[in-house]
Amino acid sequence: MPRSTSPRVRAALATGAFTATLLTGAIATAPAASSASYPTCNGVKTVSLSSTASVRQPYYTGNGTRNCVLASGSSSTAVAALQDALITCYKQDTGGKDGIYGSKTRQAVWNVQGRYDNLVQDGVYGPETRKMMGWRVYTNGSATTQCTAPGT
Repeated sequence: MPRSTSPRVRAALATGAFTATLLTGAIATAPAASSASYPTCNGVKTVSLSSTASVRQPYYTGNGTRNCVLASGSSSTAVAALQDALITCYKQDTGGKDGIYGSKTRQAVWNVQGRYDNLVQDGVYGPETRKMMGWRVYTNGSATTQCTAPGT
């Protein structure tokens, strides 16, 4: 016949189970370390390659860094710049250059990440993806059909 558990023991067991549930939920819903420490890109920065050539890359206007993140739900000129590179340099379908990071843009980023062994393939644009990508070249401010080598 089973022994009855005292109210004190039952309370301790319930508290332990509740704490374990909270910890498990916190771990499961925590953002990826790669995206958690970077701000969301919200602008476009022109980066000079030479006196006449440049690329346009997403950046965070708060401190001017290109070490920023774009993911599903993002909407800005930064997303449009990313979509431009994905379409022009990688022939990916992003659903257009509408500045909305939807499922097609996420899939396009995921596809590009899969081309490089040292990238996590998660569909999230971040600093490591930026460093590996090729970008559309602008000559004297005008878009060309040329792209930089990956990693430029």
